[in-house]
Amino acid sequence: MQIQSNQPIVTKNMDTTDEAISIETPMKALKKLYILFIPLGGITFAFGGPIAIAFGLVIGWAAAYITLQAISGIKLIKLNLRNYTLSHPVTDEQLYEQLLTTELHPDFKLEKGTWGVRFVFKNTTRHTIFIDHKKQSYSIVSKLTKKNLIKKRHNPGVTEYSYAFTAVPIIKQIIETAVVKHALSNESKENTTIS
Repeated sequence: MQIQSNQPIVTKNMDTTDEAISIETPMKALKKLYILFIPLGGITFAFGGPIAIAFGLVIGWAAAYITLQAISGIKLIKLNLRNYTLSHPVTDEQLYEQLLTTELHPDFKLEKGTWGVRFVFKNTTRHTIFIDHKKQSYSIVSKLTKKNLIKKRHNPGVTEYSYAFTAVPIIKQIIETAVVKHALSNESKENTTIS
């Protein structure tokens, strides 16, 4: 007789480890702001002649750039403040130890920092996992790495949000798999000590 568990069955998806993860561009539709703001800036300064029109085009471009950065910043804050529930209680150390045994995609690197477990995605963004033990939930806070804060100066907000938008669902799936594996291993340890 086989003991059945109410826990989901965890399987590794081995075929995705060879393929590179493509970055999604969730802000692509909002890039049309450039098409709207640049001519609008030129039209508003048209009364001053050709130099004012050129100045208006530059102001329109700057307004579109700043608006796009602000929108992506707001979306990134919303993504960072979202809480995900843990199916089973786990500490930072237990999560890190379980993630060490998990086979990660080559685009991800696992680190243990002072504030918890961190994933580095494509050496561009750092995703820190903050576990709230009282609420039994966690949040994923995404930031550009220090090196990329300097290198990716054009559209940093859009770049950071695009990488976070792509990586957070994958990290969420990895964490849930690790939490379930940890719960199953604890359950099997308890069963062996009882027997």
